[in-house]
Amino acid sequence: MNARFFHAAMLVVAYAVPARAAEINATPLTLDRPAMVNNIEVVCTGIGREVREDPRWNAYPLRVEIAGNQGQLLGDVRVTLKRGEEALLSVICGGPWLLSKLPQGAYRVTAEIQGRVVNVNANVPATGQGRVIVRFPELGGAISPEYTPPTTP
Repeated sequence: MNARFFHAAMLVVAYAVPARAAEINATPLTLDRPAMVNNIEVVCTGIGREVREDPRWNAYPLRVEIAGNQGQLLGDVRVTLKRGEEALLSVICGGPWLLSKLPQGAYRVTAEIQGRVVNVNANVPATGQGRVIVRFPELGGAISPEYTPPTTP
């Protein structure tokens, strides 16, 4: 199998849109304000270094980050979280981070931005914070010289 064909086939798999995700109504979130969605506490945040370093965000067991082609943080994204086949929530987040208070376990994250969809697996640890970066390699512009990528906890 040639490398180009394999890469193209993998992109098709990575960008396939699950039919069930489209059926869930997405709840718009207000930046930096925790909200309850389907009995799960979530917060949309991550705009600005000071906000990203807010110690309140450490209490959320799952951090989903949305990034562009050079690691730029992206916002205005629809994020759906599933456990197994069960869709737990779907939200619209204006910032690059979606934090969730979920129990330990394996989850599926679907992120949609500008008509593009990416699916990734996420794990919530028994303690601490699980982190998953959802990458959109075809999105994002130039990085400003002042940009500092977030650190891993």
